[in-house]
Amino acid sequence: MKIPLKYPKRKLPPDFNQHVEELTKTADQIEGYLTPQEVRFLCLLGVFQTASGEVLEIGSFKGKSTVILAKSAQLIGEDKIIAVDPLSLPSETDPFVRDSSLVVKDFKQNLKEHNVEHMVEFHQMLSQDLGAKWDRKLRLLWIDGDHTYAGAKLDFDMFSPFLSDGAIIAIHDVLHPHKGPIRVFMEDILLSTKFGPCGVCGSIGWAQYLNDSQKTQSYFDHKIHLYKKLSKLVPHIALNRRFEGFNKVLYKLKRSRVPHESIDIAKWCQAIQTNI
Repeated sequence: MKIPLKYPKRKLPPDFNQHVEELTKTADQIEGYLTPQEVRFLCLLGVFQTASGEVLEIGSFKGKSTVILAKSAQLIGEDKIIAVDPLSLPSETDPFVRDSSLVVKDFKQNLKEHNVEHMVEFHQMLSQDLGAKWDRKLRLLWIDGDHTYAGAKLDFDMFSPFLSDGAIIAIHDVLHPHKGPIRVFMEDILLSTKFGPCGVCGSIGWAQYLNDSQKTQSYFDHKIHLYKKLSKLVPHIALNRRFEGFNKVLYKLKRSRVPHESIDIAKWCQAIQTNI
């Protein structure tokens, strides 16, 4: 029997700012690839329930984002988050990390040290294997797994159908030289009538899923503007081009022109709540 979804808490707890500062310091102790700007945004996504459903993390590595999401969910009384990662290396994102057994050990140790072991429903497997049996609605889908186009596309295709109305999808490394995250964000989100408010914070591409396409029409121009900015980056990472020299310089120049500043929390919450 399925457990009924709880009514979402669409407001920030009074101690949110203090929580963010503490969690930013906590994140510094865990190896991973999130910047302080991205940590703060992930805190916001974990705390602000835009819809009913679960929090699913695809790609955990040593648990940096896992701890952030679990502690943020804990702040508002959620029981758990779900994470999936085979923790097998090397990968395209981590080509120089060879010993997967050490990653597994570090991941489990980080969850234990930061007292979130009990809050994480962890599946050590490929996301596609979890997706084959997945049947739960999602309020937040955090994709930071396989960065190839095929991998990122499969994660999106398998889990996005479970997004609740008003849910948030966030994809990491949209502004890093990997083919998957940027193309999926551009092609499957920005060009879709199912997503409304959207943007890039640091290297996190995010958007709100809305069942009613009438609600997304007012965001069309903004999505196309962002799509055009991002599209200038694709030729520099496509077709196995070497990411070095003048090609790398041009990529970085064009990346600087993509809006990816920190989120104004009050404005973000107001924009998100407009549609739910």
